Amino acid sequence: MSNLVQRLEITAHPQLEKSLGYRGDSRWVAWRWEPDIDQLVSSDGKTISTGNNMAWLVFLQHDLVQPTLQEYNLGEGDRHSLLLDRHSRNLYIGEETEIQNLLEQPESLVLLTCLDRKFGETWQQKLVKTTKSDHFRHFINLIPVSIVATLIGALGVGTGMWIVPTAQQKLAQKTATNSTVNFEANCYLGSSYKFSSHVGSLTGNKELHLIAAYEATSPQDNGNPSKNTIEVKIQRKNKPIILALSAYAPINWNVTIEPGAVIEKIIINGYDKQTISGVSGIPIEEYNQEMGNSLSEGNFMYQWDSTTDSSNSSSIVTKLEQISQTNLSSFQGCYRGTSFVIK
Repeated sequence: MSNLVQRLEITAHPQLEKSLGYRGDSRWVAWRWEPDIDQLVSSDGKTISTGNNMAWLVFLQHDLVQPTLQEYNLGEGDRHSLLLDRHSRNLYIGEETEIQNLLEQPESLVLLTCLDRKFGETWQQKLVKTTKSDHFRHFINLIPVSIVATLIGALGVGTGMWIVPTAQQKLAQKTATNSTVNFEANCYLGSSYKFSSHVGSLTGNKELHLIAAYEATSPQDNGNPSKNTIEVKIQRKNKPIILALSAYAPINWNVTIEPGAVIEKIIINGYDKQTISGVSGIPIEEYNQEMGNSLSEGNFMYQWDSTTDSSNSSSIVTKLEQISQTNLSSFQGCYRGTSFVIK
């Protein structure tokens, strides 16, 4: 295991996970960059959610962190994940798939704490030495207090930090685009049930968001129909939304709409009949195999890479775009879903 997941020679500040946007209570949490949506994503084995991009870039570019992490390309690629033990404050690096497998089997994470490596100075010890130097104090005196305070809050460490040119360039590119879509999902995670997401066009006067799953039950439910509910929460308030929900198995989609969010229409699609609860007064269009109008034609996708058109038929994405006269704004899905959030 030590060849797959390595302990780093830096330890985490007590506010690191909060600064990166994690609000859960699990002992272990991992972060990785998702290039498909240009977004930081966190996972604790139970919930997957988006994080604070700015704080992530500041963290990676800091001169006490960059030498250790630069070879892993955590700011652009999704091959590696950074894992935090919130009890010991130890940080680990490893292949994304290996880290995710560990998070889904918490008992195996105990082995990580048994890694016997000798470490030099911790991150905090190096930080103390750096901040006490005359050069550092002189540099800080040249920075406006407001900027120092902002960056302290963004990263949650006990000193002022600055964004190096690489981070500035990335942030400038992000602020030039429309407000991105943030996700949060709770899926039954396994080696073949990976959460999948995609951000598309956000330029129109309304947005089309698709959530897909194969089923709602987990193996422990033994097909209990009372468990066939997926919670969907809409927090996004930018524009009117067309919400599309698709699954193979019969699912009750319980939709919660936060004040200020506007749902123009809900489209439900499935092999079996799908139902909606939690909302009223919103037009609902229904498609399924029994009615003979299913949008999936036997291919009930729940991963983004399976949404492409074939020579015989159009994908559900193409059909939804034709029905709604709107380009797809976002997709999120997994094999077995429990809850999804669009924000």
